[in-house]
Amino acid sequence: MSAAAPGAFDVVGERVLVGVQVVDISRLSTHPVPMIGQGLVTVAGQGPKDSNGAGKSSFIAALSLLHADEQWKLASGAAGAAELLFTAELAAQEGRWSNVDRGYVIGVFAPPGGAPQDDAVTVWLRINRKAPYLDLRWTSGLHVPYGATESERAARVDELWAQLPRSNGRTDFHAGQLSRVLFGQNARCVSFLSTSVRSSQAANLLAQPLNDLPPHRIFDAIATLTGLDRELEHEQVLRSAEHRHRSEVEETERQIAEWESEVAVIEAGIARRLAARELLGEARTAWRSRCARHLLDGVERAAELRQALAELDDTEAALRQELEGIEDRLAALTDDDESARRFEAAQRKRNELIARDRELEAAQLAAAQHLDRLTTTQRQLTDEARAADGRTPEVAAAELAEARTALEDAIAAQAVARAAANEAARRVTAAESGDDVAAEQVERLRAAGLDAAALVDVVAVDPAERDVWEPRLSPYREAVVVARKDATKAAKALAGLPGSLLVLADGKGGERDLTTFLDAVAARAGKGAVVDEAAGVLAIGGFAEPITGQPARVAAAQEAHRELTEALDAAAAVVEQARAALARAETRAKAAEAAERAEALQDEIGELRAANAERQEHRDALAPELTEAEAAYAHELGVHNSREERITSLRDTRKRLTQTLREKEADRFALTEERDGLALLDREKAWGDSPDAARRHLLELPPELQGRTTTAWDEDATRLTDEVAVRCFPPGTPPEELTAELRELLITPNWSGAALETRVSLVAPLLRALDAHLRDHEDHDRHQLKQIAEQRARRTADLDAARLGYSEAEQTVRAHRTSLAAGIKTMLRKVAAEFDRLDQEYGGYGAGLDYPEPEPPSEPDKPWRWTVSPKWRRAEGQRMSAYTLRSNTAQMDEKAVKLVCAAALARGGDRPLLLILDELGRNLGKQHRREAVALFERIGNDHNITVVGALQDDMERYAIEASGLYIKLRRRSDTMAYNEEPVVVGNDANSDRVELLRSWMSSYRPGTLDVEGAGAP
Repeated sequence: MSAAAPGAFDVVGERVLVGVQVVDISRLSTHPVPMIGQGLVTVAGQGPKDSNGAGKSSFIAALSLLHADEQWKLASGAAGAAELLFTAELAAQEGRWSNVDRGYVIGVFAPPGGAPQDDAVTVWLRINRKAPYLDLRWTSGLHVPYGATESERAARVDELWAQLPRSNGRTDFHAGQLSRVLFGQNARCVSFLSTSVRSSQAANLLAQPLNDLPPHRIFDAIATLTGLDRELEHEQVLRSAEHRHRSEVEETERQIAEWESEVAVIEAGIARRLAARELLGEARTAWRSRCARHLLDGVERAAELRQALAELDDTEAALRQELEGIEDRLAALTDDDESARRFEAAQRKRNELIARDRELEAAQLAAAQHLDRLTTTQRQLTDEARAADGRTPEVAAAELAEARTALEDAIAAQAVARAAANEAARRVTAAESGDDVAAEQVERLRAAGLDAAALVDVVAVDPAERDVWEPRLSPYREAVVVARKDATKAAKALAGLPGSLLVLADGKGGERDLTTFLDAVAARAGKGAVVDEAAGVLAIGGFAEPITGQPARVAAAQEAHRELTEALDAAAAVVEQARAALARAETRAKAAEAAERAEALQDEIGELRAANAERQEHRDALAPELTEAEAAYAHELGVHNSREERITSLRDTRKRLTQTLREKEADRFALTEERDGLALLDREKAWGDSPDAARRHLLELPPELQGRTTTAWDEDATRLTDEVAVRCFPPGTPPEELTAELRELLITPNWSGAALETRVSLVAPLLRALDAHLRDHEDHDRHQLKQIAEQRARRTADLDAARLGYSEAEQTVRAHRTSLAAGIKTMLRKVAAEFDRLDQEYGGYGAGLDYPEPEPPSEPDKPWRWTVSPKWRRAEGQRMSAYTLRSNTAQMDEKAVKLVCAAALARGGDRPLLLILDELGRNLGKQHRREAVALFERIGNDHNITVVGALQDDMERYAIEASGLYIKLRRRSDTMAYNEEPVVVGNDANSDRVELLRSWMSSYRPGTLDVEGAGAP
């Protein structure tokens, strides 16, 4: 067993795969499987139900991995290879088996056509479930698992692996070096796999009709076979890198813009503070001039106030002297008590006399008004009394009682007459309807469906015989006549009415024949009133009205009703007469009462008139005394008013002088407060020198400023101070950024919104605080400017570096894209040439490809979409037509096979090539499958290609006939964890070699010769 060299390269070389063996790969058996070096190898399957589930896809995927198919993404570690390992859950064997951590794909490579033991190399791939996913070892000669059973072969596989030398010195080669170490970077395998090998499934040219595939899908299939798909993926990676560099440049520019935005705020703050330092000097100068003007204004105003206070002293003394004279005159006028007493006595006597006169007048007026009301009432009563006709109230009351009694009697008689008339009307109605005799019995019988009628309605008695027959029939007045045949039914109907009488009638057709009944009554009757001689019954006759016959009863009832109605009308007339008599009696009773009341009122009127005459006499006697009192009062009133006018005048003068004196005192207080409020010492302290110095300072100012007022200086100083504060702290600055002193000066008194006087009082401390703030920030501002300059230089350098990286990436992508486009077109030209050669060699007239170069996409996540449109000649000498034109299915299938082989040949070079096709001929029609399989066999043999294709059930019979090697994987039941031994059959040309390879691989034992006397087939 030879050791592997660390720098190994192209270990397999020109050798071809002559046998393969797998352990713990999917559910595949561990039996060795011989292979042929060229032609068609078909892989069929027999699962529990059909060809699915036997492991065809896993078997051909293991072959592609063994041949370093780039679709496994070997450079990235081939993580997808771990999916080939046996997984108990997928095999529905989790209750009996566990997942394996590693499995083996073992390939034996030997020179084509020669004895396999002469120069064989055994290659082992260990597939791990975790990274690294592939380990590679190899050895010269045959080195494969052996044993009689599956378990024996599987048990020894780890030991055999350990016996192999490490492929890379102290370690093993992994997926990234697989192609270089085994095949020297020569492509030995192209494949169409329907497994997880590819992240995106490429089109399979043999899986559907060629003319159903769009041009970009055909290119994808050719790129998969030729390896261009990896190149295009690399181009997309480079494009993504270019996009990343461009994004980095944009991000750097964005960050710089954000930083510049932030720095601009800082630089603006520094610039504002520089401007504030310049304005601070101007504000101090204005404030000093303001203090000088303020001091001089105070000195001048103090002199004016002293003069004004002296003048107020003189004015106040004169006002006090005048007030003393007014007080003396008021005292003399207000001390005259005798005059006041005379006025009060005259006024009191006058008021008493006036009150007495007005009291008499009011009583007289009230009596007169009452007399008017009594006279009017007495007149109305007299008019009403005329209706009494001289009756006294007692006589009128007796007549009224009699009239009421007569009315009540008449109303009672009317009610009795009305009840009798209503009853008579009811009897008329009952007689007319036949309900006046046995009404309830007749109604029940008729409800039971029987023909019934009252006996008195059925029997008609001649008026001359009334005296004889009415007594005889009177016991039967309530009897009901029914037909004799209905007697039983009628009795049942009247069961609830005891005492009911039924008279049975004979006759037919609805006739009521009472002959039997009348004869029996007549036979029983005797003389006179005897109606039943045998029973001794007598009936008294002499009825006023007939009792038999309905017309007679109706006529009698109507006559009685008429008489009672006339009696009711007569009773109503009597009631009306009684009502009229009662109304007359009531009127005479009221008139008698009115006469009596009129006499009483006449007496009261006389008494009131006499009382009024007496009051008038009292008023006449009081008039001279009232006139004398009015004259005395008028005299005293004149004297009193004159004295009050003089007192009022003097009091008004005193009030005016007192108010003037108070005003002067208020003026004195205001002037004194103003003098005290001048605070000359504070003004001099704020100026810092004498008033003469302040005067000299103002004279030194320019002429236009010398006359400026203190208010103007206040506005100028506060404006400049406010500008300094705004530059230090722009509007919106949080209070936390200010010092405690500045917050007390700017925020607490609301500096910006305060009145001018308030702001002036804050200018001096605010200038000191702002000066301290600016001095504190001066060094920090210089440091920040230095840092900003350094960061700007560094960020600019970073941006230049990012732009340089982007420029280099852009140039790299452009150069690689140009090279790739040339390579793609070169490869497609080779495919087109092979396609044309194969088409002409195998029965066609020539074929080619159209492949325009597309524009590359600008987005990094979109692939570079190329298109390929196959074309061929339909006949000799014709121009080529597009594959999309309608054609027969056989021709489409034939061109698809040739195009697949052409792509494989263009990729393969001069080394033997393995072409793996999953689901071979799935889309081929039944009539074309044999031709397509045979074409693969011929092309494979002619061009040193081994075509391995997985088959469905319906392709087996065609594959057995046309393929060089037939492999059938078998598993009869889902309960089996692993497959049975596969069936491997070679055609006539390959059968001997297949058997030789099977025997050679199965006979391996460590320390033994491979096969004694084995030779080439």
